[in-house]
Amino acid sequence: MKIDQTVAKKAYDVVDAYIAAINAGDGDAVRETLNFPHFRIGAKGGGIHYPDNSADHLGNFRSRTSADSWHRSVVDDMEAIYTIPTKAHVSVNFRRLRADGSVIGAYHSLYIITEIDGHWGLQGGSGDGT
Repeated sequence: MKIDQTVAKKAYDVVDAYIAAINAGDGDAVRETLNFPHFRIGAKGGGIHYPDNSADHLGNFRSRTSADSWHRSVVDDMEAIYTIPTKAHVSVNFRRLRADGSVIGAYHSLYIITEIDGHWGLQGGSGDGT
């Protein structure tokens, strides 16, 4: 399958903005990177979470990562594995780090980036770091 590089670039920009917003703890910026309805499929038990706003999403993320002294996340690589004009599936490998730079863990997620009414955003994701 041929990957549309223009769509892939839009999706990569969304992932970069999402990680930057999470790292900054900026709920408004997180919201700008999401499309709703939004969903996350967790690794443990496969539970599906439907945050209804960025504060819920950011709060859930912080509650899951605080025990590990999470400070920031770094994307190691990402690859669009499927595209159509209004959607991309992006495979993302990333690490979570503590403030001293030590690695908490390396993770993989599949992000589904969509275009809705002209807005490109992260609509859903699934992975071991979700």
